[in-house]
Amino acid sequence: MVRPLWGRVLPVCLLAVLLLAPVVHADSIWACVDQVNVGSYTDYLNNYLYTHLGDNRNENQPDHTAARNNIYTFFSTYGLDTSIQSGTYSGRAYNNVVGVHYGTTRPDDIYIIGAHYDSVSNPGADDNASGVAGVLEAARVLSQYPSDATIVFIAFDREEDGLIGSYGYAGLHASDNILGMLCLDMIAYNPAGATHDYARVYNNAASDPLADQLQSALETYGGLSVNRPGNISASDHYPFQVRGFQAVLMIEYSVFENPYYHKVTDSVDTVGYIDYVFGTNMTRGAVALLADEAGTRTPEPTTTALMVSALVALGARVRGRRRVRITLLKFPGS
Repeated sequence: MVRPLWGRVLPVCLLAVLLLAPVVHADSIWACVDQVNVGSYTDYLNNYLYTHLGDNRNENQPDHTAARNNIYTFFSTYGLDTSIQSGTYSGRAYNNVVGVHYGTTRPDDIYIIGAHYDSVSNPGADDNASGVAGVLEAARVLSQYPSDATIVFIAFDREEDGLIGSYGYAGLHASDNILGMLCLDMIAYNPAGATHDYARVYNNAASDPLADQLQSALETYGGLSVNRPGNISASDHYPFQVRGFQAVLMIEYSVFENPYYHKVTDSVDTVGYIDYVFGTNMTRGAVALLADEAGTRTPEPTTTALMVSALVALGARVRGRRRVRITLLKFPGS
């Protein structure tokens, strides 16, 4: 009996359609957000950023250099184009750690996520190892997948001395097409008895569109409620605003109530102080924003499964007539 032509052609057609089918972007955002892990966030904060009692990440201290080196190693391990950006601003030296994940279709369109890694002669667990841990976790997750636009991950130096590192970077990159800058500063203090559901977003009027997107991301993907009190100039988003870029600050709701702010007790060893779940939820919102704005693309598991089914069906059609080697395509995360 002659086998119907459609029976032979259908698997090939199905495979071709699936290969050419676009990835649903909303699913890509969730795929990224779902990989943000409280264990990973906790590991960065507790073990690599010198946040224990007696540690000191102030400029020129051994812990400052060691933390910087660990950040550099993580960025490099995640496949980012990693460098130490050394320079001076207002006569003061800085050493930022920069990791670049280049865009595939819009590489000149740039989104930045940053946090400062220096402290005020203390462990700086919340201020601001908590933000650096969020940047590291965002880098771990987002570096796995292609994005349309470029994402730059930065650990800024000497924020506590007058935003030195961020002023230096913003000035050197004033001509770049920076479409958005997200600053993470103090994202893991949540007072005893509070639930994990409040954050603040600070921005100027020109940055309202980016702040609106961040608020939506924190609410939808981080499960947080967002307070928008206006703008503030005391963190690393501000030098980018001065240069005319959209820039926002994401910070804990109770920042002005933190009893350990700039004290030696700003440490992971202070009992009941650091809320790792809250910091992770803040990071989920940041990852969602970047995945959305930069156009991060991940394969849909259902699509991958259908492709495998089509390949199996195709193999069944040719089995017995000739030997065919079928190589299953491997996708990140599949």
